[in-house]
Amino acid sequence: MIKKIFVMTVMLLLIPSLVTADQFTIDIETAYTDPYPVEPGQNFVLSLQVTNKGNEKVGKVDVDLDPHYPFTVLENVRKSVSNLGGGGNKIIEYDLFVDSSAISTLYEIPVNVIYGSLSTATQNVQVRVQGTPQFEILDVKTNEINPGDRETLNVQIQNVGTGTAKRLRTTFTSSSDDIVPIFSGGSVYINEFKGGEKQWIKFDILVDQDAEYGVYAGTITSNYNDESGTAHINTYDIGILVSGQPRFDVVKSEIDAKDKELEVEVINSGTAKGIAIKSELWINSKLFDTDYVTQVKMDKKTNLKFNLPKKATSGVVKLHYRGPDNKEYTQKENIAWQPVNETNGLLILIGLGLVGYLVWRKPWRKTKWYKKRKK
Repeated sequence: MIKKIFVMTVMLLLIPSLVTADQFTIDIETAYTDPYPVEPGQNFVLSLQVTNKGNEKVGKVDVDLDPHYPFTVLENVRKSVSNLGGGGNKIIEYDLFVDSSAISTLYEIPVNVIYGSLSTATQNVQVRVQGTPQFEILDVKTNEINPGDRETLNVQIQNVGTGTAKRLRTTFTSSSDDIVPIFSGGSVYINEFKGGEKQWIKFDILVDQDAEYGVYAGTITSNYNDESGTAHINTYDIGILVSGQPRFDVVKSEIDAKDKELEVEVINSGTAKGIAIKSELWINSKLFDTDYVTQVKMDKKTNLKFNLPKKATSGVVKLHYRGPDNKEYTQKENIAWQPVNETNGLLILIGLGLVGYLVWRKPWRKTKWYKKRKK
């Protein structure tokens, strides 16, 4: 009998605890984050929903956020909820920061829940971190490019974003027909490009042999997916310098007897126009005459005109000129020419004068043959 009374007494003592345990159970879960997903290196708001899954009202619930790397709480880690009725819920918010080195994944943050008679439970809330890739061009390098060259265009790009880029395809296009990519050399594929990573990518290009000096516009286009599969596209404008160098060759040298000048025809056989051309005619190591030409384009000719040397039949033409990049050039060309035969000209003049005299005087009228024929 005594044993039965003891057992019943113990059971009666346990009943209030069991009832209390069933009356309320506190649950914590993530309501939302702002923004979503959270981006590395940024501040964000973590909103938690506190729910009383029991039947009785809870006077007070303390929530302690206990984050670890890569998260930092920017305010007091403890928040409180009061008068939480059975089946009810309330929202509490925390300001946090996620480190820029955080990788993209689903993180769990421990939460300590204190309620009732100092009852403590630990739960985990989830935060989705996902970086966004973003590309920038750091540098563009080539060797000196001249018309007709096949060259490699080196472009350094960096993923300055916070996420990994997937299936990155980068292409080069030119706004001019004078520069074109060579077959597949205009496109580069990279399967994965992590945040912060740098790489040099190379494009094979061909420059038309008739391309003139100048900066030619081109476009770099990057197509890729972020870690969620969302497609992105970035475009960048670049400039490609085509240099070139003027160079002159002598076509012919001859005397213009009418104007009494020595004409030297030259052609620009280089890969850029020549400007501010000063030409000097040197005879026997002495400067004889000078001529000036404003400019001569590629594959074009011009005539240099000098005073006619009286006795010389050869000399040196010195050319001083600049390229379109203002670089100065100097070259020397030996020339020779046929002199005008003044003796022959004089004899012709004498002959013509003699014929005119004879026609005028008609001396043949005094001959016997002429008189006899006239009868």
